[in-house]
Amino acid sequence: MPTGRVYSAEMGIKLSVERLRQIESVLERLTEVRALVVGDLILDEYREGEVDRVSPEAPVPIVRVARESVCLGGAANVARAVVSLGADCRLVGVVGEDREGESLRELVAGLDVSTSGILRVPHRPTTHKIRVVARAQQMLRLDREVSSPIETELAEKIRQAITERIEGCDVVVLEDYDKGLFGDGLAHWIIELARSLNLFVVADPKRELIRFRGACLVKPNLDEATGFVAGSGANSTARRNLLEKLQHEIGGGEVVVTRGRFGMSGLDQGGHAFDVPTHALEVYDVQGAGDTSIAALGLCRAAGASLLDACIVANAAASVAVGKVGTAAVGRAELLERLPEILARYEGNT
Repeated sequence: MPTGRVYSAEMGIKLSVERLRQIESVLERLTEVRALVVGDLILDEYREGEVDRVSPEAPVPIVRVARESVCLGGAANVARAVVSLGADCRLVGVVGEDREGESLRELVAGLDVSTSGILRVPHRPTTHKIRVVARAQQMLRLDREVSSPIETELAEKIRQAITERIEGCDVVVLEDYDKGLFGDGLAHWIIELARSLNLFVVADPKRELIRFRGACLVKPNLDEATGFVAGSGANSTARRNLLEKLQHEIGGGEVVVTRGRFGMSGLDQGGHAFDVPTHALEVYDVQGAGDTSIAALGLCRAAGASLLDACIVANAAASVAVGKVGTAAVGRAELLERLPEILARYEGNT
């Protein structure tokens, strides 16, 4: 491959071969990364079919279900993304003593990830979401969950599970879906433990940013970010202001805000702010895009990538994920294929 810059026919611009090689070398090193994922475990269920008439009982469409499937959601889907990107994964979370919990454990085992860190409790049902889909559109979602803070005894068991699995890891990923796992100081404890071991900690906060103060990197989406601190993010000045406020709240760590079809905005510890545009395509399902992003960000930073390069990879991975129905995993081959397009868009925007 030549050095310097090559022409991207699709984008109509030139992109840096050196940066592309640099990012590809990071992806090769992901197989050496060991990640501990801690967070809310979710079982996602899909019932897909067709609609050709309205119910005579009420003015609602009738979906003739043709296919049913279950897949991993929440922190379990982050674990799947970690494995799909080639890294080693250890997982800690909670499920109920129910059919959904067993299904989730079986799916995790199918990833060749140990289920020993998945604690089964009789008094909390497994978080379970049923989506009814017709013509690639969600018609209805049914949720079963408990979001109250976990009990002291259960929190102690989770701490023990984390202590037993954190040794030898390179990065800790905290995935918060506001189901009670991080509601009583657990996040602070994990962050302090990880930082004492010189591990990189990334967090995907849902409701309370302050829970994750001290993390090396946080990644809210734009709605979450503007809920944590005032700021619209509507233009580059407002976005930088938003990023700086978020960085202050978490104690100076890195910040990445995902902005849907507009890509990502980031702020590193050196004060460098940037935007990474995404790939323009038809979006089939945004479910799981955030899980894919946080996995890619954490793994790439642990593998030595700059925050900017990690965002380019995460944006490429997320753009592949939203082109699929359900919480679909993104393979390395798909990521490598999409990567030059995202890089070209970033360099064409700077």
